[in-house]
Amino acid sequence: MASTRIKPFPLHGLVPYRGALYAITHQEVFSQGRLYRIGRYVGDRYDERVMINHWDLLENIERLARFNVGDRVRHATHGDVTVLKRMWRFNLGAVLYRLREADGTERNAWEQELTVAVRP
Repeated sequence: MASTRIKPFPLHGLVPYRGALYAITHQEVFSQGRLYRIGRYVGDRYDERVMINHWDLLENIERLARFNVGDRVRHATHGDVTVLKRMWRFNLGAVLYRLREADGTERNAWEQELTVAVRP
């Protein structure tokens, strides 16, 4: 059986929504029948805050990332690398990738350091 535990997004963390980055201002759990859903309020001002479902924010983060796990990409200084993992950094609102070089060395890199996908 799959776990229903969700690691919550941090308060004041930046998340993508409608093409911009917004800070999470409040979070709450609300019930729709027997299904509990976790919502986040995003928006800078009180009158423009919007309640967003946790899974919708997660999809927005996934959509924003240019490269997938397993892709071969070119790093600006280290050459051809393979993407092992991608992580969202809430304090900066950016994607961080864990990469493996051809010699087996692993390192982290920001999305801006990666360029065109390498064709096999």
